[in-house]
This record gives sequence, structure tokens and C-alpha cells, in this order.
Amino acid sequence: MKICSTIIIALLPLQFAVAQSNYKVKVDLTKTNNDRLNVEIYTPKVPNDQIAFHVPKIVPGTYSISNFGSFVSNFKAFDKQGGVLAVEHPDPNTWNISGAKKLGKVTYDVDDTWDTPEIKEDVFEPGGTSFEKDSAFVLNTFGLIGYLQGMEKKPFRVEVRHANGFYGSTSLRLSKNSTADVDVFETNNYQILTDAPILYCKPDTAWIKVANASVLVSVYSASGKASAKLLVDDVKPILQAHATYLGGKLPVTKYAFLVYLSDKKNLTRYGALEHTQSCLTFMPDSFSPEELSSQFRDIASHEFLHIITPLGIHSTEIGDFDFIDAKMSKHLWLYEGLTEYAAHHSQVRSGAISLDEYLKRQAGKIKNSRKFFNDSLAFTALSLGALDKYKDQYQNVYEKGALIGLCLDVKLLSLSHGKYGTRELVADLAKKYGAKKSFKDEELFDKITELTYPAVRGFFKDFVEAGKPLPLSETFEALGIQYNPSATRKATETSMGFGAGLAPDRKQLIIANLDQATQLGKRLAFQVGDTFVSMNGQPFNLETYQACFGQYIASAKVGDKVKFVVKRKNAEGEEKEVNLEADIREETENYIFIEVNKELNASQERMRAAWLAK
Repeated sequence: MKICSTIIIALLPLQFAVAQSNYKVKVDLTKTNNDRLNVEIYTPKVPNDQIAFHVPKIVPGTYSISNFGSFVSNFKAFDKQGGVLAVEHPDPNTWNISGAKKLGKVTYDVDDTWDTPEIKEDVFEPGGTSFEKDSAFVLNTFGLIGYLQGMEKKPFRVEVRHANGFYGSTSLRLSKNSTADVDVFETNNYQILTDAPILYCKPDTAWIKVANASVLVSVYSASGKASAKLLVDDVKPILQAHATYLGGKLPVTKYAFLVYLSDKKNLTRYGALEHTQSCLTFMPDSFSPEELSSQFRDIASHEFLHIITPLGIHSTEIGDFDFIDAKMSKHLWLYEGLTEYAAHHSQVRSGAISLDEYLKRQAGKIKNSRKFFNDSLAFTALSLGALDKYKDQYQNVYEKGALIGLCLDVKLLSLSHGKYGTRELVADLAKKYGAKKSFKDEELFDKITELTYPAVRGFFKDFVEAGKPLPLSETFEALGIQYNPSATRKATETSMGFGAGLAPDRKQLIIANLDQATQLGKRLAFQVGDTFVSMNGQPFNLETYQACFGQYIASAKVGDKVKFVVKRKNAEGEEKEVNLEADIREETENYIFIEVNKELNASQERMRAAWLAK
């Protein structure tokens, strides 16, 4: 026994020396404390006496400040002998370590972002973390694991200890060093590590083969009603259509859809965050099977196509992403807009949706882009200011951004007599650049012009860089589609146009603004600050408002009355209930008319056939 002990002591320094070339991270999911995890990171050798340790301020795909360091506490740095090193904490995401040449490891605690209301950071749920010991762990690793400044490209080895029966769904591959209760993940650098979320729970998974890729759907449902098998059946035809759309071969061999269905009662937003080989989706568990199916298909259709952009086509701002001081690319029209366009175009080409349904969706995008956003704002300016100056315009990348994709596709098809569109353009850009080669932001428009036609440079100048109105009439005319953006029709007025917000109790709804109040909203005489009590005799709050409005929209007729009870403060500051009601009238509403021509000229027949691959 003494000999064995001596051998172990002699080998320890050698093993530690080998480990100095990379990061070794340990996380134990079996030891949560009030939704808090401890993180232990053995660090690479540091050449300087001072170094900064960072937890990201912003991460790719979110286009908003998250300050994940705000969720870190009890940060400590140790030398190789276990001695404590001096640390300063100048901002939420930075810890400056002194004596860093001796640094051996750092440790800290992390609160989850979903359930720590005392930390005032607004982190979108699909880009956040959740640590629920007996149900599920959502690990976006950028919200859990940090790095030493300038040493992001060092390899990472992450060991995650989990409870018996839990399974970690992710696009990362398990190392052969994993055991029954410890998963080991190894990546070449920090960016690859943080590009792959992990969902730990009792497994509900299903796999499908799409072209050359294996696709995982993993579901955590708080109620247990939803299943991975049902979602796989929903999404399979769309993914197969995407594979055909992309030429029959995908640039990935594995992809993971991680789906968390929440039972939170005050859920006001949901969605997904894309990654190059996976996406994390957060949705209500209260959806009906039909709603869940529809929402997941739409989300999956868009997010899956991010395997092309920004995986295979991206600028240096994304290729060398700075998690603390991120520089925005001006090409959101490509990353999000063209992806959103392709998500719908692929479906109409494959027959997954009809042309009428496709046009209905585009009418909605035209309406939204003009009603809720600045339609004259240059898209390059929107992209560069997405974090701050134009953050309220960001959602337009899914509306007008997709319309830019449609107009560009038809422009290219027209110039090439139906032989070359955005599908071919994206394929050529992927060949020219690829996952490991970034383009220069300021050069992309010229590079695309070199690959295509001189007239394309004018398209970008007018409609992406200058913000001129998109050539939608010309685009639809080329496809043999009637288009009138100023059509009118008689309709039953139902919209009220109030902006709602949450009351301090986070359960009741209040009138937050009346800037967009309709004539019906004005006749109801709402006032900013009113707290809702009921609508048409039914309780009206955060849990019931969707059902109330759904019933109202479905049954409203001219001559009916819509009734609200609200709480309102009088001149003395006393809160009293007030009854509000107004009659529903007929109105003349503007709408966007888009309809397929039944008779086409020869040019329109050729263009539509090329666009729909008929």
C-alpha cells in the first residue's frame, strides 16, 4: 500500500502539468442549492501576473445584453497549492486576478436566469439557464462557464455529474471518458462549447434521419402531455423539404432540437435560440396539441436553416465573436432575413404549404413591417444598431428581412432566366467561405455582385443600404401574383389598440399605453394605469386573457357590446371598479390584397415554375 501511495503522489504533478494546456470544468447537478450550482474550473497556464476572467455579457444570436456575470457569486481564485489569490470585480462580467502566473483554478456559484427575480437582468428564456433538481436542467453553457481573457481558443473539457436516470440531450458528442453518472464533453475552444446547449432530464427523445444528418428531438414537458415522437412526426416533412432545398446534402451530420415546455403561469414570451447544430426552444406546456404542433413547425423550420447562416457564411464579427464587447455585423438581412425567407420558401416549393398560404404569410409580414417598424430604416443601420439604438426595430428582421429575401430571389431568377436564385447564391457563398473562413463585413455586397450580376449591387444599395421601399409590386408581378397594398373592405371592428403591461403583482394586466388606440378602444374610454378585472363577464388576467380574446374574436358581431371592468384610482387616490362598454360597429379597413393570377403570360409561367421548382 505504501508503494501505491508513493506512486500516486509522484504522478499527481505530472497529471496536473498535462492539464495545464486546457480548461477542465466540473459541474455537479446533484448538488443544487436553491436553484444554484457550483462551478469549478482548472485553468490553463497563464503567462502574465494579471488576467481577467469573464462570463459573457452578450452571446451570438441574441442581439441583446444579458450580463450573465450578474448571476455569479462567491467567485474565488486559487493557486496550484490551494492558496487564495487576490481578485477585483470591476463590472458584472469581469474578475481581475492578481498573481495569475500561479493560477490553478477558479470556483464560483451560479444562479439560474429563469427563476432568480432578485437579479434584474432581462435574459430571453431560450438563451438562459434553469436548475430544477428533480425535473430538468437547461444548460446554456455561456450562462454557466466563463473563460480567461485572450485564452478563449484553448480546449475545454467539461465534466457534468448528473442524477441516475437523467440524460443530457445536446449536439455535443460524449467523450469516451464518460461514465454512467458523469458526462464528459470536449471541445476545441470556448465558442464551440457555448454553441451547444444541453438539456438534462429523464429522457423523452426521438431520432430521425434527414439526408446525411441524424436529428434528435428531445422534450421536457412539465405536464408530461407532449412527446418527442409527436413532434418528430410534425417536423420530419419540413426537414426533409429543407434537405431537398439545400441540394440533398446537409453541412452537419448531427442536429438537436431541445424543447422545454414550461408550466409557468405568468409566461409572456416564448421562442427559440439558434445554434449551428442545435436549437433550444421554450414554449408553454398549456398549448393545445394543434397549437404546439403549429408553433414547433414554424420555429423548427427557421432555426434548422441556421446550419447555413451563420454556420457556413458569416463575417469576422461572428467568426471571432467577442463575448464582452461584441461588434455587430451589418448583414442581419442574410443571417435572419434570408433564413426566414428560406424557411417559408422551402415549404411552398415542397408542397408542405400551399401558394395561397405562403402569400397569406407574406401579407402578414408586409403589414407588420409597416405597422410596427420603421419601414424606411436602412437594414444595414438596423443591424449595426440592433444592440442599442435600434433594438426596438430588431424583430423586423423576421418581417421585412424575409421580404428582402423574396425580392432578391426573384431579382436573381429574372436576371438568370430562372436558373439562379438565392438558393444557388447561398451555396456559392458557402463554397467561397465556409465554417472556418469569415468574410469582411464591408466587402460582402461586392463579393455577391462578383458572383452574380452588376444589377444586384444596385439592389443592395437601394433596398438594404438606403432603406427605399421594397419593389414588391414588381416582384409579385414577375410571379403572376396580383398585389394591392392599399385595398379596403368592410369588416367588423374588433381591435382596440391598447398596450398592456404587468401589474406589480405580476399576475394582473394594466393599460400601459393608448398610442395605437382604435376607434373602438377610444369609445371604451380606457385610461393608462387601469387594471383589468374582467372582460365580458369573464376574469381577465395574465392566465385568462388569451382565452378571453379568442372567444371575443370568434363571436363578435356588429351591434354586440364589449364590456370591461377595470380598477381605476380616483382624484383622492382610492382604487374603485369602473364599468366600461362600447358597441361593436362596422368599419372600413385597409388590408393587403395578394392573390394568384389564374392566367399567366409566358414570362410569368417561366418565372413561377423556376421559383416553385415545378
